[in-house]
Amino acid sequence: MSVKLMIYESRFWKNDLLKQANSLRSRMLQKRWPEASFARLEQDMMLGFYSIRKLIESKKLSDAVANQSLEALSYEWMGEPVTLINKNKIEKLYNLNSGHKIQKKLIFFCHQFIHSYIFEVLFDENYRLNGIFISSDKERNKALYLVKLQSVIDIFEQVGSDYPTNLEYTINFKTLEYDVKAWSQKIDQ
Repeated sequence: MSVKLMIYESRFWKNDLLKQANSLRSRMLQKRWPEASFARLEQDMMLGFYSIRKLIESKKLSDAVANQSLEALSYEWMGEPVTLINKNKIEKLYNLNSGHKIQKKLIFFCHQFIHSYIFEVLFDENYRLNGIFISSDKERNKALYLVKLQSVIDIFEQVGSDYPTNLEYTINFKTLEYDVKAWSQKIDQ
């Protein structure tokens, strides 16, 4: 019996990310939001960021794409424990009047979406989807993050289109595993 734990052929994962980016783009224009639309949005986000994490861990992305940072707004936790009962009352749990820009690694946001404890949508004044408030089970009593939907679409498209052309493997005798460097001539030059 053979079991594959890592991604061998990445195009299936990347093609799905491109489809999810198109789905998210259409949601930016969506006017009606039945419950099923909210559920599908959360699924697309969670599965998309899970796919990105798997692609990073499987070394199927160039280092430039895998190691990039994503910009978001961070809102300070105000001290009341975030629980299952109150997690949807973000205006009472976080100081939403004082968000500040942050840059964190893409893998950090993968974990925020995969392990989301808080997942709330942000609409603009025309009731168009603008962003996602997110915080993982580990971060919920530290900060709340606002990730713009356009940033997510851009990341999904970038990852979905990234096919490294060069790989370099070096044995790491401390971990007894290979350290891998991946790059594309067109992106990383």
